[in-house]
Amino acid sequence: MSVPESRLLPEGLPVSSVLDDPEFTEVTMDGEVYTLYRVVRLTHEFVRHPEGWTHLANVARIREPAIGVAHLQVIERAIEEARVVLSTGAA
Repeated sequence: MSVPESRLLPEGLPVSSVLDDPEFTEVTMDGEVYTLYRVVRLTHEFVRHPEGWTHLANVARIREPAIGVAHLQVIERAIEEARVVLSTGAA
């Protein structure tokens, strides 16, 4: 698979300039585990990503301390889909 084209977003870009709500829920494949996250910073915007992702973001888990990176599908300022990978050492 080829590397998707992306553009680096400015470090000072407010999350609110892209999203109406920075909080989202990731649901496991089997639909049994729901985890609430908050977007801390949007880092990249994808152009024609083969899996449909539109943004890459740094995220923090809301209820238990953990940070990670999320692939997001943003449609009309709302997060429609997300896939989060927690940083090493995060439980």
